[in-house]
Order: sequence, then structure tokens, then C-alpha cells
Amino acid sequence: MSKFLANIGRPGSSAFGASASQLSYLAEPLRLSSVSDPNVVVYFRNLSKKDGTTKVKALEDLQIYIASLKEPVEEAVLEAWVKMFPRVAIDNARSVRQNAFTLQGAMASSGGKRVAKYMPASVGAWLCGLYDGERMVVEAAQASLWNIFNTTEKIQSIRKFYQQPILEYCRDAIGKESSTTLSDERTSSPDDAATKYSRVMSACIALLASLLSNLSLEDLAKHQADYEVLLGDSKLWAFASYDDASVRRALHRFLKSCISKQPNAVQTNIETISKAYLAGALHSDQTGSALEFLDAIVSLNQLCPTAWTEHYTSKTPVERRLRQFLKKGSQSGPREFWNRLVELFKTLPQEILPMNGPDAAELLNALHGGIVKKQQVRLDLESALGAYLQITALVSASLPEEDQRKLLPELLLPAVSQYLDPKPETSQWEAFANAPKLVAQVMVTGQMPDLLCEEWPRYVQKLVDDIRTSAPEQSSGYETSQASLIHRAGRFSILQQLTLDLESSAPLRSAFEEGCAAIVTEAIGVIKSRNGKPYGAAGVIAELLRQNPALVLSNERTKATLEAFLRGDLPTLVLSPSSSNLVDILYSSAELSGSEDSWKSSLKNALEADETMAKNTALDALLASPRIPASFGLAASDSELLEHIKSKLHEALVGSVEWDWFSRILRSLSPSTTDDILSTMTQSLSLIEQTPSALQGFRQINKHNPSLMEKFITGSKGADLLQNLLVAAENPDDEVAQEAAIFRTMLISKTDSKKSIYNVIQQGLLDASQTSVAVETLIDLARQLVTPGYSWDELSQVLPTSGDCESVLKPFLENPPATPLAITNLLGGAVYLVDSQNHPTRLKEISRDADGFSPAFRTAQYIVGLLSGPDAVNLETIPLDRRRDILLNVELTLQLAGDNLGLAGANHLWSIYTPEVETDVIDFMSKANNFVKQEVQRQKLHWDVANGDKSFLLWLIRLVGDRGSNNSANEFYLARACSVLARDAIELLGWDKTNDAIVADTLKTIRNKTKDGADIPLLGFLSAFNESLATTKSCERMCNELIANLTGLDIEAQPEEGLRQLVILNGLVYDQEETRNSIAKQRAIFFVKHIIVWLENPEVALPIRAEACRVLAALLPLIHDIYGDHWESILTSLAASWATSGDLHDNSGKSTPVPFTHASLKLYAQLRTLSQDEEPNDDLVDAWTSCEEYVANSLVNLLKYSQGFPDEFHQPLKMVNDVLARQISKVSQKHLAAVDDLYPLLYAESGSAQQTAFDILRQQIAAAQVQISIDAALDKSTAQLPEELLSLLIEAPTTAALEGASFERHMPLPLRGYLLSWLLVFAHFEHASFKVKNDYVEHLKQGDYVASLLDFTFDFLGHTRNHAVDMSKLDITTYTPDMEPPKRDAEWFLSHLYFLCLRHISSLTKVWFFNCKSRAITTSLASWTEKYISPPVIAAAMQSVSEWVDSLKQEDSESRLSVHVAPRAREITAAYDLDEQKMIIKITLPAAFPLANPTIDSVNRVATSDQKWKSWIRTSLGAITVFNGTLIDALTTFKRNIDGALKGHSECYICYSIVSSDKRLPDKRCKTCKNMFHGNCLFKWFRTGGSSSCPMCRSQFNYA
Repeated sequence: MSKFLANIGRPGSSAFGASASQLSYLAEPLRLSSVSDPNVVVYFRNLSKKDGTTKVKALEDLQIYIASLKEPVEEAVLEAWVKMFPRVAIDNARSVRQNAFTLQGAMASSGGKRVAKYMPASVGAWLCGLYDGERMVVEAAQASLWNIFNTTEKIQSIRKFYQQPILEYCRDAIGKESSTTLSDERTSSPDDAATKYSRVMSACIALLASLLSNLSLEDLAKHQADYEVLLGDSKLWAFASYDDASVRRALHRFLKSCISKQPNAVQTNIETISKAYLAGALHSDQTGSALEFLDAIVSLNQLCPTAWTEHYTSKTPVERRLRQFLKKGSQSGPREFWNRLVELFKTLPQEILPMNGPDAAELLNALHGGIVKKQQVRLDLESALGAYLQITALVSASLPEEDQRKLLPELLLPAVSQYLDPKPETSQWEAFANAPKLVAQVMVTGQMPDLLCEEWPRYVQKLVDDIRTSAPEQSSGYETSQASLIHRAGRFSILQQLTLDLESSAPLRSAFEEGCAAIVTEAIGVIKSRNGKPYGAAGVIAELLRQNPALVLSNERTKATLEAFLRGDLPTLVLSPSSSNLVDILYSSAELSGSEDSWKSSLKNALEADETMAKNTALDALLASPRIPASFGLAASDSELLEHIKSKLHEALVGSVEWDWFSRILRSLSPSTTDDILSTMTQSLSLIEQTPSALQGFRQINKHNPSLMEKFITGSKGADLLQNLLVAAENPDDEVAQEAAIFRTMLISKTDSKKSIYNVIQQGLLDASQTSVAVETLIDLARQLVTPGYSWDELSQVLPTSGDCESVLKPFLENPPATPLAITNLLGGAVYLVDSQNHPTRLKEISRDADGFSPAFRTAQYIVGLLSGPDAVNLETIPLDRRRDILLNVELTLQLAGDNLGLAGANHLWSIYTPEVETDVIDFMSKANNFVKQEVQRQKLHWDVANGDKSFLLWLIRLVGDRGSNNSANEFYLARACSVLARDAIELLGWDKTNDAIVADTLKTIRNKTKDGADIPLLGFLSAFNESLATTKSCERMCNELIANLTGLDIEAQPEEGLRQLVILNGLVYDQEETRNSIAKQRAIFFVKHIIVWLENPEVALPIRAEACRVLAALLPLIHDIYGDHWESILTSLAASWATSGDLHDNSGKSTPVPFTHASLKLYAQLRTLSQDEEPNDDLVDAWTSCEEYVANSLVNLLKYSQGFPDEFHQPLKMVNDVLARQISKVSQKHLAAVDDLYPLLYAESGSAQQTAFDILRQQIAAAQVQISIDAALDKSTAQLPEELLSLLIEAPTTAALEGASFERHMPLPLRGYLLSWLLVFAHFEHASFKVKNDYVEHLKQGDYVASLLDFTFDFLGHTRNHAVDMSKLDITTYTPDMEPPKRDAEWFLSHLYFLCLRHISSLTKVWFFNCKSRAITTSLASWTEKYISPPVIAAAMQSVSEWVDSLKQEDSESRLSVHVAPRAREITAAYDLDEQKMIIKITLPAAFPLANPTIDSVNRVATSDQKWKSWIRTSLGAITVFNGTLIDALTTFKRNIDGALKGHSECYICYSIVSSDKRLPDKRCKTCKNMFHGNCLFKWFRTGGSSSCPMCRSQFNYA
């Protein structure tokens, strides 16, 4: 910056040589000849235009030009811009000014140091932009300056170095410019011109003020002469009364700056300034600048008070100007205006202030008139009135005492009168009516206390008279009159108290005391004489006692009168209209003797009275007043009072009365009564209809009496309140639930109630009931109790004990697992070995919560929720043994939950089976599994055996190996849990080979126990450590021993032993590949052949056969290269078992065929895999081929028997159905016999069974359609749809019937079966001929099938509600099941079926549409079809026509029919060539095709009559609209009609053409030669030849 300033040197005056201002519009044109870029010249020319938009565009173009320069801007451009900038910077258009300053910054930046020499010419206009009236312009100016001068110091240096150019710029603008020189009156309106002038003046004055404010006195002294000339310019000071407020504000601030920095110059020009401000501006409009004006005048007074006196030169007295100013009020000024006005009066010369009463009154009346003007801001009224009082005090202080006494009744006393008794005739003093503090100040101002001592008795007497004459009860103005009395008494008493609080109020005290005594005595008399009906009189006393108790009770006679009234009269009047006010009197007089007895008598009288509104009012006043003295204790033994309280409590709980009364009365009740009330409210929280009211009551009590709630919550009944609050937090009403949760949190945070909360948590877990709170709520509650830095002792309080966890799990662990779980559990067939001791009754009798969850499940939910997640407590504080107990219990619960989830009712861990409950269970299992894995990972430090007793591995081993020697259900679940934990630990923590030895030793120990019948621990151990054990010789030896034993076992004699050994063998060979591979092939083949016999024997128990299948599936790959008949034996035994299979009974006993069916299908899948090897066993392939048809039909038989049992909540059965579906899908269709009896399976209770039956049937239907079409054509027979299929369509679903159906998991199976049935119907149409399609349509017409489908479709899709679904994101031409959420999947399926309806049975669809009686459906469906369905239908139709045309050309390359398809225009043009002429029609499809009919138009007709031509068109159209045909059928019909018409027609032997020039066919036949001729050709022949002989045979031509 210093270098930049040094470069320019000291600015001289050469830049200001011109006499004209830079701002005048009368500037000489720019010289742009030196500008090299012609575009820039155009930009500058545009800047001279008058239109603002043109200027903005030019400025933007210049900015773009500057930004695009790679070199500094050229000199000519800089020079032209500097000349143009000052005028553009003051343009009327804001956007022009804004862009001008932006461009100025860009020019300066691009010009660099060269800009320095142009600064004197532009700096004034540039800095003036900082004071523009538009914020956006100011921001642009600031940004442009900071772009070059980027610090405050540099900006200050600009003012310092360019002070003289800035002064000259401002002086020229102020002195030389006017609205006519700045704006061209030919193009600018007067208003625009005035606005521009005001903006320039205010900016220049503000810039001058900134120079004075920011520059030092030393810098200012360099140009002192310029400042003195400027300050002596009367034109400048004349702006003090200018029309524009911004100009006035700028000048007033400028004057203050001048007074601060140029006081001598101001004093030198004080006459000019005084004339402008005091003679001119003081009486002018200062709206918007009043505060700044006052600030300037006050500053001027402080510098030179003679401006008001000797230097004031106007003929009009300055006092008059001052009064004129005061009459205008604040002129929209802020509240501070009135404070500054007081300062003005304090700085005025003494001789300016009034010296006598009349002048003072005139001045103060002017001030008061300005205050009460309508334009005065009401919010500033208090400040204004305060200023009035201060100015009145200042003015009156200079007056003689006599004048003061005359002046005050006129200028201040009306304020007191208007406040005490407002009247319309004194409305000019209404401002004081709502300002009691100001009125109190009035009362002690000057001589006012002496005056009021004389006037106050009159105010008192007026109030007494009004009490006496108040309206009677029968009067229509009774209530108004009484309320007015109380209101006035309140104002009266408040004013007395506020006055006494002020200094100088002592003279008034005696007057106030006498007045209160008179008022109270008269009011008591009126109350007694009129039986308490004038409640205003009682209200007057109550107000005086409330506000002025010392004044009232200081008079002994008044005090005695009050005591007598309390003892003798008040209790008898407590039921009168004055009851509320009388009770207020009673409470205000509590220190008087007899007040408590009076209160008790009053309460007794009120309780004994009949039920009336007066009684309730009196009791509310007596019992619920916040002013009730503490000494007035409510007697708990008062039975009438207690009965009344209970009645009120009931009314509050049902919402009849508000709770405020109770919250106030409770503080005075005895503790026992209070506890009873709160207990009743606690019970009401559990009643849904009373919960909101009870919550409201508790909130009110806690708000007004929190200590009472703290005492109750920590008492014996506090736990009940917390429990019921937790229940209320789960209220169906979200608002009520939220309020309950907030209130519960409030109680917990403010009270020491942890013991009660601990009890609530334990009770909520162990005692499940329909009213139990949600586990999530208990978790939140526990987390609130666990404070940061908690210890195990604190944490243990919120965790269930190990004993509690075991006790809630025990009933479920003693229940044996269901047999079908052999498919899904980790131990497989171990379920067969569990002791069959069942406890179904005990499980069903276990308590449940509202969701059906048992305490065991809730406890696990709670533990997992509390110990996992982002807000989980730190498990490191829990002892290691306890953590492992928790881990085991959670894993046991996981195993039980998995069983019950896979097989509903397997153990009744929960008893309600809905999609919502299932979602909660799955969520729990996900969190629990994560918790287990994380806790296992946390055991890493204690994993190895080297950790001794803390070893996690030893703990797992002991958990299995040291258990009892039995096969109980408890051992089964424990073995499963340990197996899962061990596998997770090995996977997450790794395995050290050094641990193999201890595992092997433990295996030997467990094997010894198996001799005592403890097989399940062995199976669990094998599963847990299968990888480690797989390499040991112990397992190999055990496996070979089992195979040897089983090979020689008589299964009929020892079935239980055989099952036991098979299960253990499967536990070895399934998980241990090394053990499996160690079996010798010869031993394996002997074993296989031995157990195949068990498969062939239906008398062998199903569990044995299931385990045999499992072991065969594992061992057959070992002997895949061994030849023999065992392959065929296995296949035939499997097929035989399936062929004779009955229903897959849904039971949990060992007789269920589900495990065997699953194992046999898995064995069959293994055989299929072996038969498809690269080098399969020939005997296996031969057996497979020979048995394939038998197996296929056996599988279909198995499928038939799966339809009656739902598998939605039966995972084992679903797995069987899925495997069965996969195997059937791989069977060749040629091996399947008649499958008509598979149609009922479309309504099977299994999705897999449904889909399998559908796939088989669809393939059969597709294969049969070609033959059906051929047979129908040859035999002239009528094709029909299968009756079995149509029977499935008779009962269509309805939306009403589906209301209770769930779409959470999948589409309801009955609905899916119905829709699949329709999909099979349309499969018949895919490859059928035109005739067969019409036969199918006629068959569908015989029933109400289509109408039922479409009615349901459009009801489900929302058309009946005029809210159709959006199908834009789905391809409705196809349908793939289970690709969308279930509800959306159903919508897609139905939309696809509607698409098929329009493609294949459009005629029936249109009949339904035109017959539809629902206007909502027809209106919505037409547009919906046009938007979503018709486009793909039309596209498919067009594509089929194109493919048909291509095939037609291949079949007959000389075909006369040509077809042009225009998909975008939805048009098909068909042309039939005939002797170089064409018969052409055009088929146009509407947007809603085929719901709307297409049109066929004639383009060109030849060789036929118009009637026949139209008949052909109608026939072609009918093929589509009437006979349910396609576009191809219409084109075929058109071609067929022409071919038929041309049949037998030869060419004319005269013209050798078929079509004549008049577009006719040869229609004249010679009887002799039988040749045909055109009529017109024959006529020409006769005319030219001169004879009528035949052209061919020359015989006489006779028309045939």
C-alpha cells in the first residue's frame, strides 16, 4: 500500500479543472477511438443508454471482458471507465450501481499501479458507495474496496491521501448539483430525479462526516480552509429541513461530527447553523430523523447555547418554534427520543424557559398534545409520560410558588383523576390510566402532596358513594357494577401503595389512612345490610387489605369493626355472592383475633349446605386458596370434608373439573389423606380412560408441591407409581405416552427413588402380565439409574440374578424338543435321544406379557439390550463368572428362540405368532448373536488353558464334560449352547494345536459316560470341537466301531440301539471329512447294503430311516465307483416310500415323517449329483434311467400330500417343500403322467408347493396348445379350458376379505393361488390359434370369471378410492415373484394380469369396462390404462405385426400384401399391390388401446365398389373389436377378403391389366370364348373397330 501511495505522489488539483461536476448528466461524450476492442466500445456506448437493463448488461459484459484478460487492462479502457464511473455509480437502478462498484474493483485490480493517477477522479464516487441506501450496493462497494485495499489501515489511508479530492467532490455535488442536473427531465420522472438527488446528497454528507470522524486533527488541519468554506455554506445547512429523511439524518450526524472535530468553525458559523436548525428545521417535519435531530441540537446547545438567544436571527420567536416542535411528538422516533428531549430542556438557556404560569401552561400543553397524538407509538407511551413529568418539574421549578399552585391542578391533577376514575371528558389524560407508577410520581411532584391532601377526601367520598349506590342483584348491570367497584378499589389501593413507596409521600399518609377507614366502615355496612349480595363492596375491602394492610389496620376503630365482622357476620354470609371476596378478607386478616374460628365456622356452613354453585364456589375459596394460612390446618377427621375431597377427586379423574384445586389444597391436608389421594391417582394411571387426567393431576401437584411428590415416590407406594407410569408410557395415544415418559424421567431425576425403581425393574422382568411394561422401557429406566463411574454393586441392582435367570429358563429347558427340529438344529438327530418327558401344561400356564413373551424371553431381551449397543454399560465391571453365566443364559435363550421361531409352539417361549412378534424376535436374535460374539471376543485374554481356572476353553469343556450322565432336555439344550459358543470362540479367537490333547482326553471321559446312556454330551462335544477332533485317531476308531456294530445290528430287535449309534455316527461323518475318508470302501459297501434293507422296510421307525438316509448321503460319495445293484435299491426304496407317503402330519412326535422326507430328498439330490459327474458310475446311471419315471411320479405324489399343512411357521416343513420343489423342477416333463390333479395345489398352504405345481402345469399347458389347435382345426371341435382350472376361479377374493390378511412376510397364499390360476388361464392363449382363442373366450363368457377378477383388481389397486397405484417403475409385461415387498408384489401381479387381459381377452375386458357402474373406476381406469398399460400393449402388438410381416415375406416372397408399422404414430398401413396400383388401409391405435377401439381408415380403394370396400374394412375391424382378435387377425382378414374377391378374375385381354383406369375389375364376359374384359376397354374397342365383335374370337359380343 505504501508503495502504491508513494507512486501516485500528492494529489493535485489538476483533476478538478473542469467547472462542470462529474455527476451531471450533461457530460461530453466519451472518446473511445483509442480502445482496441470494438466490443468494449459497444459496451461503453450501451452504458450511455437510458435503459437500466441495457446498462446492467453492459456492465456485466465489461466484467466478463476484464476477467478474461490475460494482460492488464489497456489505458484507454481505464480512462473511459474513470470518466463514466461517477455517473454510473449514482444511477437510479440498484443493479446498475451494484455492478458499477463490482466493475470498479475489477478495473482497479486489473490496472494495478496505473490506477493511481485516476484515483482523484473516482475516489469520491467510490467511497460514497459505502453510504448508499441499498445494502447490496454497500456490500458491492465494500467488496470492491477490500479487493484492492484489504485492511482497515489502507482504507483509512485513502481518506487521508485523497482528502482534498473527496472534499472537492462533495462540495461540487452539494453546491453545484440539483435534481435537474443529475437527471435528464426528458427521460426521468420528478420522483426518480428527487430520489437520485437525495441519495447523492446523503452519501456526500455522510462521506464528509466520515472524514471528520476518522481523520486526526492534524490531518484535518491541512485542509482547514476547505472545511470552513464548507461549513459556512448555507445550502449545506438548509438540508436540515429537507424532505428526505436520509439526507436529514446524514446532516444531523455531520453536525455532531463538526461539533466534535471543528468546534471553532461551528462557532464561527453559528448564526447560519442556528437559522437552519432553530428557525427552519425546528418546526419542519423530522419524521425518521427526530432522534438524530435532537442529538444534534443537544450537542449544539452544549457547545454554543447562544444559538437560542443572541445568534438567533429569525423574526418568529424561538419559543414558538419550540412549542411547534413539541406538538409534533416523537415523529416516529424511537423510545430514546423522550430521554433526549429531557436532555434538551436541561441544556436550554434559562431565558428560553417560561417565566410565568400561562407561558408554562402553553409549553406543557404543547408537549402533552404531542404525547397523546394518535400517531404516537403506544409502546413508548410510558417513556413519553415520564419525560412529561420531568419536563414539567423542570419548567415549574423556575416559576413562582403561586404560579405553581395554579399550574398543577391543570397540568398534573387530571392525570390522578383519570387514573382513579376514567371519564370521557378527560380522555386527553387517558395515557396515565394504565401507568400507576407514573401517576404515583405525579402525586409527589412539586406542590402536589399539599394539593392532594385537600383533594383526596373527595376521591374517597366518590368511591364510598359508588359502594352505597352499586346496582342490586336484580339489575341487568349488577355484575358490571360490582366488577367496576372492585377494579376501581384495586387501582385506588395500588396507587396508595406505590405513592407511599416514594420519597416525599409522608404528607399523604394520614389522608390515606382516613380514607381507608371510611371506605372499610361503609363497605361492611353495605355487606351486612344487603346480605352479601353486593360482592363489589367485599371486593373493595379485600383489595384494600391485600394492597394496603398497614393503612387499614393502623386505625384501631377500623380494626375492631373488622374483628366483629369476622366473628359474627362473615360465616353466615359465606354462601352469598360475596363468598370469594369474604374468604380473601378472612385470609388477609389472619392475624386478627377470631379469624381461625371464623374460617372453621364458614367451612362448616359451606359443607352442610345443599349442593349448589354457591357451595362449590365457597368451598373452592375456603380450601383451594393459595393464601390459606399455614395455621389453618384441615382436619383429617372431618368426614364431611374428606367425602367432599373424594368426590372432587373422582370428578377430576374423569375430567369434569380442573386439577388446580387439588394441587392447591394438598399442601393443607394431613399426610394420610394426601397418601390416599395420590394412591387413588396412581391406580387411575392403569385405566386407559383415566390416564390422561391422572397424568395431568400428577403434573400439577409436582409443579405446585414438588416436595410432596418426592416424599410419596420414596415411600412404600412409590414403586406402584413408577410401574403405572411405565405402563402409561406405552399408551396407544402417543401424546399421553410421551407425557408419561417425561413425567417419569422428571421424578427419577429429582427424587431419591432408586430402591423403588430397582423393584419396578425386577418385577417387570420376573412377573410378566398383560400390563407389563415393554422391555425397552425397563432398559431406558435402568440406564438412567446407572450413573457415570458406577461400580458392580450399583450395576448388580439393575441386573437379574443368576438364580432368577435360571428359574425363568428352567421350565423351557425341561421341555423336550420337537422331532422336526432334527432338520434344523446343530446336533441333528440328537432330538430322538432326548427323554420323552413332556410338560405342555406347565409351559402354557407360564405368565405372558401383552405380546405373549414369557419372563425368560423378556429377561434375555433386557440383558442383551442393557449390555449391548452404543449406550451399553461397561461389562468389565461385571465379575468374570457372572459374565459367563450371562453369556450361557443368553445363548440358551437364543437356542429356544430359534426353535420356537422355526417351529411355532415348539417350546412356547412366546405364545403369540404374528409378523409383528416375529419381527421383534428376529431383532432380538440379531442383537443377541452380536452380543454373544462380542462377549466371546472379550474372552480372548482368558481363552487358552494356560489361564487356569479363568480359562474360557476349560470353562466350555467342563460345561459339557462335567455334566450329568443323562439324555435330558436340559442336557440337550446345554450341549447345543456350548457347541455354538465353542465354534464361535474357535472362529473368532483361533485354535492352538497344543489344546488338542486336553480335548482328546475329555472325549475319552465323555465316551465312558455314554455307557451309562449319556449320548447327548458326546454329540455336543463332537459338534463343538469337530475340527480339533477330526484329526484324532479316537474319532476314526469310534467311527469304524460304529459302522462295524451297525453292520451286524438287527434293527428289528434293537431299534433304540440302532438309532443311538446312527445318530452318533452322523455326528462324526457329517462334520469330520477326515474321519469320513478313513472308512475302508469294503466296510462302507457292506454297511450301505445292510442299511438299505432298513429303508425298504416300512416297519422300521421313521427316525431310524431318516438317520439312515443322512448317513448314506454322507458315505455314498466314498463308494461312487463301486458297481452293484445297491444303487437301484436305494432309488426304488426312496420312490416307494414317497409313492406310499401319506400326509406330512404337522406334529412334533417321533412319528412325524418330516425329518425322514427331508433326509430322503437330500439323499436323492446326492444321487443326482453323483449321476451327473464327469465319469459317473454306469450302474448308477442305468438305475437312474430305469427309475426316473417311477421317481418322478412318486415325487409328484409327495407334492400332492403337502397341500394341507401350512409351512409359514414351520421351518422344517418349509425346508422339505423347498427341497421337493427343487428336485421336481429338475425332472423331465416327459416322465410326468397326467397332472390334472395338481390344480388344487395352487391353493396349497405352502408357497413352494404352489410354485412347483404352477411350474409343472404351465409347462404342460404350453406343450399341449399346438396339438389342441391342430385337433380343433381338423375335428371342427370346440376347445375348452380345463374345468379343474376354472373351478379355482369361481370364488374371487375381495379387499374386504383381505383386510385381516398379512402382507408382512409374503403375499397371502390364497390370493397368490388365485392369481397363479389366472396366469395358467392366459398360458392357454400364448400359442393357441385364432379359433382356439375364440373358443377359450367363449368358455370364459359362460361364467363371471373375468368380471370378478377385474372388480377385485381395481379395488385392490385403489381405483375405487380414486387413488390408483403408480406402476411406472415396474415392467407390467412380465412378472417375477418375490422381487418386491409383498403388497407391491400383489400390485405388480394384478397389473400384469390386467395387461394379459387386454392382450388376450380384450373383448371381455371392454365389455366389463363399458358395463362398470362405478364412475370412480371408469374415470380413474381410463387414464391409468393409457399411462401404464396401453403403451406396452401397443408396443407388443406392433412388434407382433412386424414379426408376422417378416415371416410372411419369408414364406411368400411374392406376396402382394405389404405392411408398414409406425410405432410412434401408433399406425399400421397395409397395402395390397394390384397392377401397379394399391389398395391401402390404415389402422390407428388410440392411446388407451385396447380399452378404446382402434380405427381403420381407407387410404386408397381400387378394383371394388365403395360398398364392398367399406364392408371389408368393417370386417377387419370386427376381427379386433368383436372376435377378440389381434392386429394380425385384422390384417389377415383384409388380405383374405381381397384374395377372395380377385379369385377367378383374369386380366383384361384388351389392356392386359386386371384393374382398369376407372379402378374396376374385368366384369364383361364373352359367351363364346369366356374371356373377361373391362367395360370401358370393350366400349373403346367397339368404337374404334366399328363393330361389336369379340376381340379374341371375333364372334358377335353378347354381354353375359
